[in-house]
Amino acid sequence: MGIEELLTTPGAKLERGTFNDAVVVKGKWVARFPRQDLPDARRRARALRRISRLGLPFAVPDVIEDRLDLPLGQAHVVISYLPGKPARTASDEAVREVLDALADVEPDEELRALLDEPLHHAGGPHVAEKIAELVFPLLGADERAQAAEVLRRFADLPPATGFVHGDLAPVNLRWHNGRVSGVIDWDFACAGDPALDAAAFANYGWPLVERVRPELYDRARTHAAMFPLTGAVSAILQHGDPARFLAWFRRRCAVREHPPVG
Repeated sequence: MGIEELLTTPGAKLERGTFNDAVVVKGKWVARFPRQDLPDARRRARALRRISRLGLPFAVPDVIEDRLDLPLGQAHVVISYLPGKPARTASDEAVREVLDALADVEPDEELRALLDEPLHHAGGPHVAEKIAELVFPLLGADERAQAAEVLRRFADLPPATGFVHGDLAPVNLRWHNGRVSGVIDWDFACAGDPALDAAAFANYGWPLVERVRPELYDRARTHAAMFPLTGAVSAILQHGDPARFLAWFRRRCAVREHPPVG
């Protein structure tokens, strides 16, 4: 069954992401169709099954049906729909609960084998080379110099490994009564630097990150400095348009702060 057939379901809507097209029936299910990298999609579906059984204090989508054995274009995985509303603000307690829960997970060998490598979507261990190859030619001379400084900061990060969601942007959080009730889109889950997840919560203000994870604050700022660059690489690798990521980076270049505190 393909996207067009599923769209005949009452209430179904099509949503297009960077890596997947999704048919969403609000309150019931989401069918995700990968655009490429079927082996990765199959691995990530198996990882999601394991993650949903970790006993986290917030909901994780359940895999309802796995049809990733089909050819690309028809291959899809159906997962449960997580209700909840977005939040414009977040309390220290709510953010700390999420980060503490992730920090408490110690992946076994089976789960580790299913997780992404850190920044897999942007070149993994070769992310700096990919940025230089694909993004630098799109930047002006001063912008390239600032990007090179961001890469230097990133290269100087000390090694750190924990259980990391990898994309805790507000769009992937579900809220209820001031708490995170659910977390979706675990495609980038990895054994990586927990400061990456802390950085995502800077959407609610860097002072919050500094209060909740003071020991990760400086590393989190370096990961956040990388976000527009890795986003641009990821878009290019997916044959998409990196324009919004380049614009994001140029706004930072204009104030010469990566990332801005305000």
